[in-house]
Amino acid sequence: MENLKLRFPPVAVFFSFAVIIWMVATLLPGDINLHGAETAFLVIGIGAGGYFGVTGLSEFRRARTTTSPTHPENASAIVSDGIYSKTRNPMYLGLQFILLGWAVFQGNLFAIPVALGFAVYITLFQIKPEENLLEENFGQEYLAYKARVRRWM
Repeated sequence: MENLKLRFPPVAVFFSFAVIIWMVATLLPGDINLHGAETAFLVIGIGAGGYFGVTGLSEFRRARTTTSPTHPENASAIVSDGIYSKTRNPMYLGLQFILLGWAVFQGNLFAIPVALGFAVYITLFQIKPEENLLEENFGQEYLAYKARVRRWM
């Protein structure tokens, strides 16, 4: 399991989960009828996800720090303003919203837990290793930020 840490770009993990959600919804029973509301869930998921993702990315760019999730050791600053004052991981949160919208859109009860599996994977193999590196690089400043802002929301 150690070799999965920071190994795959989160966007690749996101697309893998999106495909798995589609496969689960296609192959397993468990269809649910939301009477046409499936599309609304997808639109809301994409809207919320886009907001969190773009806002998080723009805050990183404004701070002139790395946006590379596979090389968090290159971070030059702790971004704690804007959306980062509410969540430490808005870009991952955005991807999670999109996957949840996609899962509900599929209309299959089993797709939703698969979407939530993304949060588990990203937390274990991306976020926690990132946090460890940020603690090493920024010490007490990052620990104080962690203490006041939640990981997800």
